[in-house]
Amino acid sequence: MTRTSLLSLAAVAVLGAGVVSGCGGNGGDEDPQQVLDETFSNDETVNSGVLDVSLSASAEGEEGGSIDASLSGPFQGDEQEEGEFPQFDLTVDASGEGEGQEFDFEGGLIATSDEAFVSYQDNTYEVPSAFFNQIKEASEQAQRQAQQEGGDEDAGAVFEQLGIDPSGWLTNLENEGDEDVEGTETIRIHGDADVQAILDDLQSASERAGGEAIDADEVAEVEESVDEASIDVYSGKDDRILRRLDLNLALTPPEDSDATVDNVDIEFSLTLSDVNAEQTIEAPSDAQPFSGLEQALGLPPGILEGALSGELGDGALGGSLGSGSRSGGGGGGGGNAIAKCLQNATSEEEINACLTQ
Repeated sequence: MTRTSLLSLAAVAVLGAGVVSGCGGNGGDEDPQQVLDETFSNDETVNSGVLDVSLSASAEGEEGGSIDASLSGPFQGDEQEEGEFPQFDLTVDASGEGEGQEFDFEGGLIATSDEAFVSYQDNTYEVPSAFFNQIKEASEQAQRQAQQEGGDEDAGAVFEQLGIDPSGWLTNLENEGDEDVEGTETIRIHGDADVQAILDDLQSASERAGGEAIDADEVAEVEESVDEASIDVYSGKDDRILRRLDLNLALTPPEDSDATVDNVDIEFSLTLSDVNAEQTIEAPSDAQPFSGLEQALGLPPGILEGALSGELGDGALGGSLGSGSRSGGGGGGGGNAIAKCLQNATSEEEINACLTQ
């Protein structure tokens, strides 16, 4: 499993408070651009470790607010089977406030070799095996296809396929010397974030993934709003494996814009530790049936499980919602429409909208 594949765990979704202490050096002899190039084109594999990702953002103004989110935990890949779905035990925490409202979320995801579990507000629930198998198969198929199209699935190949070149995201580079990151000696490269290069790469990645192009006016407004943007890359001194990446961004929207906030501050951090040290992922002993999660979320029995498994129809919806004929023709049509809606929902409000469409 490659370093890039492991970082995509954050896609399982979502994304932690890995604030790593270190003692700074007085600058190093290594060329900073060469260190970046070697880091982001590194073909070293990472089969296991501990991932910490954190995001903190705050905004002042009419619609100001703040959010703090983190994702952290160990992961273990299969050293013998390239492309196998990894095992992991990830904890997700998120809290925030804005527009007079507050929220606080605690949850997590656990995947062993043959089971998956989701935790929500101190309780753990077993994910339906059909859905877990679908996720595993889709992930493994995507990795196999990437290997066929791009040869070795190293970091450089994956970035190239996405049209992304992180080594070009920094300008005014400085080698800040050696720093310790969770027991590993690294080289810290500091630079100003090239916002234009980052936005160009994000647009390229979006287009290659079938998404919409980023509006040129929005790009220009973002660039005009940037007060400060800096990136720190911590690369393994001996292996050039990325151990930590910090991004700090401060924005002030132009006075003639329609923005309802006066300024925005964003801090993002990603840390990778215990690289290639064996991690033990165990299934929880107190897992409850998945129906318990539906009850905790206030959903009709069977509807979320059916949506995840892609099997909603008369059986799942008939008893809970009464009629499934919204999509013309029968219960299965209505169920499939709601299932698709639920699969794309990302908030409680969107889930409720799906159930009442």
